[in-house]
Amino acid sequence: MTTLESTYLVWYCRACKKSCKTQPRTETACRCANPVRGMHPTKVTQTHEPEPRRLHALTDEEGRLRSLARKKQRVRVTYEAEVSEAWLVRGAGDEKRIQFIVTTADGSRHHVDPRLPGVRMEAIPATEEETS
Repeated sequence: MTTLESTYLVWYCRACKKSCKTQPRTETACRCANPVRGMHPTKVTQTHEPEPRRLHALTDEEGRLRSLARKKQRVRVTYEAEVSEAWLVRGAGDEKRIQFIVTTADGSRHHVDPRLPGVRMEAIPATEEETS
């Protein structure tokens, strides 16, 4: 485990020789009514151990999702939805492409462009629909 360092600028009172001002602000030791602050601050570095991280148990699903969260990890995301809208879009020249708006079971609507790499749409067989 590594130690952490905090650096402060400290001005010491010339009357009681205790800290009367710090930057960033922290608690000071000087209790004089009118502290006699020194002209220049002293740089003080404190080292301390970091607080231990609190651990909690992960469910199998949460652990699996965290392992997938790494950058550049290839994943396949699938969900079932009902086609709400579909239309043809004309591109450059005579290119036509179909676009979809689908609605999931929770009511969320998503735009689906089937020509994007990795997007694949399939019909759910009628036997699966009845069992769901």
